[in-house]
Parts: sequence; structure tokens; C-alpha cells
Amino acid sequence: MIISLGIESTAHTYSIGIVDENGNIYSNERIIYKSEKGGIHPREAAELHSKESINILRNSVWKAGFIFKKLDDKFYIVDALYEIKNKLEGSKEIFSDEPWNRRRYILYNNNRIWIENNKIISDNKELENNLNSYINNLNDFERKINLISYSAGPGLYPTLVQGYFSGKLFSKMFNSNLIGVNHLIAHAEIVKLYNKFTDPLILLVSGANTMLLSFEGNKYRIVGETLDMGVGNFLDKVGRLLNIGFPAGPKIEELSKNRKNLIKLPYSVKGMDIQLGGIYTYIRNLIKKENININDLAYSIQEYVFSMLAEISERGLSLLDKKEFGLTGGVAINKRLQEILYLMCNERNVKFGTVPLDLGNDNGAMIAWTGILWYKNDMNIIDGINPYWRPEDIEYKI
Repeated sequence: MIISLGIESTAHTYSIGIVDENGNIYSNERIIYKSEKGGIHPREAAELHSKESINILRNSVWKAGFIFKKLDDKFYIVDALYEIKNKLEGSKEIFSDEPWNRRRYILYNNNRIWIENNKIISDNKELENNLNSYINNLNDFERKINLISYSAGPGLYPTLVQGYFSGKLFSKMFNSNLIGVNHLIAHAEIVKLYNKFTDPLILLVSGANTMLLSFEGNKYRIVGETLDMGVGNFLDKVGRLLNIGFPAGPKIEELSKNRKNLIKLPYSVKGMDIQLGGIYTYIRNLIKKENININDLAYSIQEYVFSMLAEISERGLSLLDKKEFGLTGGVAINKRLQEILYLMCNERNVKFGTVPLDLGNDNGAMIAWTGILWYKNDMNIIDGINPYWRPEDIEYKI
């Protein structure tokens, strides 16, 4: 059984998730760099990642039901709850999937059993003491974390370096294999896993990236994308014009709910691609010249930009004759975007699927899962980082 610990650190988020080869997500913890002005400061984000990496590791390991254990003079991350489940006949394993609060625990005779601070915790204190004694004296654990996966690119150089350093360190500390994976492909793989898709067209909409992906000829091909900036970065740039802080996407979504009027904005679709520079310049000049209602502007931005995404997505579905459509990335959590794309797919009799909050935003679980897929396909193809790593650079061994 491959159990992967994934490290995400391409931009503002440092996240660690734990996933097994059956696709069970045990935990998915994170810290996110935020600023009131100016967007992401890469060096400051990397410093936060470095400062919090051990805390995120501990929280993710313990919430997953694992503990740090020394065996034969070596340290491992071992599956304590698995051993407890085998010991307690009739116990039930639970994977809580609440976004950003995923936790695994055991139910036994109406008692809940979980891990905190590297110890077994239970509602029943006598049971708790007995189980701690059992685990402390156990020197053979069947399941351990045996793969460390890290996001090798694309992304910001300072934060990528921090993630690579973490991966190398944890791999040596806990006697695990190490594999670097592509962050963009990880976004695609997690939406496929979550929705049990086999051959979807995938729209990835995040901060720096906006692209349509399709797996063709042993590669993820980019069949459409932004010609200048990602939708998330576009929203953040508009957010700076409006002084609403970073990240701006969720704030624009909230403001749009109080709108009254649709403001006419530029609409730029070029074949399978979109372009956002013109609409940004138009908005900047509009704000300078007129007293614009911020709620109406937020609503109009979403309607125009999301309609552009729907147009290229519908064209892609038609050209490739796909019957599944996945929406992933940080902007994917926007309810209005989900609604527009769901309606488009429904009209075409295409199955629509997206991901919950913690699997849409940058996260360690998607890196852990992609690491498993690549490791099983013998795709250990990078040692280090690549800030400009494109999906079509990677050929799958199928």
C-alpha cells in the first residue's frame, strides 16, 4: 500500500496532505500567506512556509491518524489507527471530509478514537490508556508513509525551493521515497479522483493559470488558455484597484451578490483562448473617470469573465467530443462560475464535476495523490524545481 505525504508550496499556500493509493484522503492542512496590499510577496511567503512547515506537518500527520515513531533506530510516520482498528474487533474507520478540517478517526462501542500530540485520544479514558500502552510497545507497524511528494513547479521560485527543501528533509527523516510532481497536473488529477472521471475536459482556473486540459496521446494537452494573465491574478489586480485586499476573488464574489445593474465591459475570446488585459485596462480607466458602484462592477466582472470561460469550454467539449467536464483550481470554488458551467454542461448532456474548497485551492492532498500516480508509473522525472514547468512537457508511461 502506497501512502503519500504531499507538500504544496507553489505560491501563497503551504499545505500538507496525506492520501493512500485507493484515493482515501486522510488529512489536508495548510497555512496561507495573506497581505492587505500588493498581492503575494514571494520571499515573505517563503519565510512563512519555512516557519510553519513543522506545525503543518504535525497537524496533518495527527489528523490523519498517524504518529511519529522510532523503530530500529530510524524514524517513521506510522499508521496508529490502522493498528488500533485491527486490534478492536467491530471498530469502524471514519474519514471526515469537511473542507480544511479533514480528520480520520475510529468508532468503537460508541467511543471515538483519534490522535492528538502523538498520542491516542478517546472519549473513554480507560480505553485511551490501554491503547496508548499498546501502541507504545508495538514495534512492527504494517502501514507507514512511504512516499513524500512535493510540488516541483510551476510557481514562485522562493516558495518552490522551500517545498523542495521540506520534501528532501522529510524523505530523509522518515525513510521515504521522494517524487516531484507538476502542480497543474495535480489540479487535474484531484478533480478526476473526486468525481471518478475517466476522460474529462478539465478547466483549471487558479491565480496564475487558466487553461483547458485534455489527456491525449499520453500527455495533458493545453487546448485553450489565457493569453496574458490567469483569472485569479486578474481578480487580484482588480482587487488592488478597489482596495479590497488579497486574495480578492472571494470578496468580489461576495460583493456581486448585492448588485443592481450590469455594467458593459469588453469581452475577449480568441478561438480557444481568452485575454484579460483589455478588460483590466478598461476597468482601471472606468474607475478613474466615473463613480462606479462596486457591487455592480463585481457582478459585471464575474458575468463577463465567466461567460468567456464557458464559451471556450463549450467549444472544447464540442471539438473533443467529451462527456465529462471538470472544474478545478482556486477560482473553481466560486458558486457563480460553477452555476454557469453546470448549466452549459447540462444543455450538452455532459457530466459536470468540481471539487470542495480545500481541494480547489492549492493543497497537499492533490500533490500526494499525483505523486502516487506518477510513482506507480515510474515517472520520477525531476530532482529539484522548475518554475516554468508546463503540463505538455510531461509524457506518461502508459
